[in-house]
Amino acid sequence: MPPVNYSILLPLLSDMLGMILSGTIVYQLRVSSFFIVDPYIENPRQYLLLLTTALLLWNLLLAVGGALRPKLLIFRIDELLLHFKTSIGLMALLMCASFLYKEYDFSRLILSLSWLLFVFLGGIGRQLTSRFRERLHEKGFDRTKAIIIGFGERKELFSRRIRENLSLGIDLTDCIDENSLSRLLESERFDDLFYFGDAVSYEQIWRFREISENPSIRIHLVPSFGNIYLRNLSGGFFDGMVMIDIDSPLSRRLTIVGKRMIDIVVSFVFLLLFFPLFILISVLVKVDSTGPIFFRQIRIGKDGKPFTILKFRTMFINSEAYAPTPVDRRDSRITRAGNLLRSTGLDELPQLWNVLVGEMSLVGPRPEMPFIVNTYTELEKKRLKAQPGITGLWQVYARTSLLPIHSHIEYDLYYIENFSILLDFMILLDTIPTLILRTGI
Repeated sequence: MPPVNYSILLPLLSDMLGMILSGTIVYQLRVSSFFIVDPYIENPRQYLLLLTTALLLWNLLLAVGGALRPKLLIFRIDELLLHFKTSIGLMALLMCASFLYKEYDFSRLILSLSWLLFVFLGGIGRQLTSRFRERLHEKGFDRTKAIIIGFGERKELFSRRIRENLSLGIDLTDCIDENSLSRLLESERFDDLFYFGDAVSYEQIWRFREISENPSIRIHLVPSFGNIYLRNLSGGFFDGMVMIDIDSPLSRRLTIVGKRMIDIVVSFVFLLLFFPLFILISVLVKVDSTGPIFFRQIRIGKDGKPFTILKFRTMFINSEAYAPTPVDRRDSRITRAGNLLRSTGLDELPQLWNVLVGEMSLVGPRPEMPFIVNTYTELEKKRLKAQPGITGLWQVYARTSLLPIHSHIEYDLYYIENFSILLDFMILLDTIPTLILRTGI
């Protein structure tokens, strides 16, 4: 019997807690004095039955959707997307069930608001439990054993990424040829096999399974063309041949228009809502150290166009504007107020103005400095195909993991190839724990 992967239980427990909290909060709010309460609504027994049904259906949907199987995820966004899509399925099932259930007519308002709150609380809970699980992996708990075989730069990059990210919970064994691979599979129990190359046959796959000490080993085939940063591949088979369809990000015109409209509305509303906070931060910056409130710097935007980025000043005025970005909170250039602003990301709030005027987006690649862009390779120039963002995959993952600031191009290319309004929403949701836990620098 394969060992239990206990780390999978963490998000499940978080989901159930989020669902219980969401249902309880919305029900209590609905029967409170804020609303005109019909005595018919006050039926905790029926809503407890609904909540119990929702919990059972949720775990069933996750099991059917493969969420209970371990996956190699470097982006927590995948968990958020899974949570959101599963919650839509759950809502659809509950609406159908409530329609067919003749004993009681459930409030559609309670159902809808509970779902919305669960999307938010459940998403936050998944991010917090993911970070907790990553810390457990880093300390050596619940790790899996994997073996890798193949040649080339892609294999080396993969090995390096796995070893850089101890939080993935994978102990990787390198293998030079199939003879040594066979010996290792026969003598040790491995959970995963990563095969880099195009020359593997169906018979070889069966042989790996049959000789493995672990008969349920998961085999991952990584083809040589895999460096295309695509998430949702489409395609099919033709006479035994695998075909993959790739569309262009520029073909998603409606998504591009919708993204810009959301940027305008959200930045305008947030600038109004955060105005008192702007005043408070401005006073804090001014009192803490001499110099201007705002930090202005030329950055390169979409299609290589320069613009002036705005931030709250977090360093002393004698600091070099284009010096290397701090990698430690104890950097002597950072002011006391700046330490708080940078760790919570509040220093980025003035960029809402950049978003409103169309120089930036809420979500996108990191806005880079001109002298860095001048050294870009042809591949790195693809970063400039999208509007830079206040937050993004790099800002959430690489920045908070203290990874090199101008490397890890795969974060930006992944976003450009797969951008959507839903992905933007998930990245924004994933930014919240960064603000709460102060994991930025």
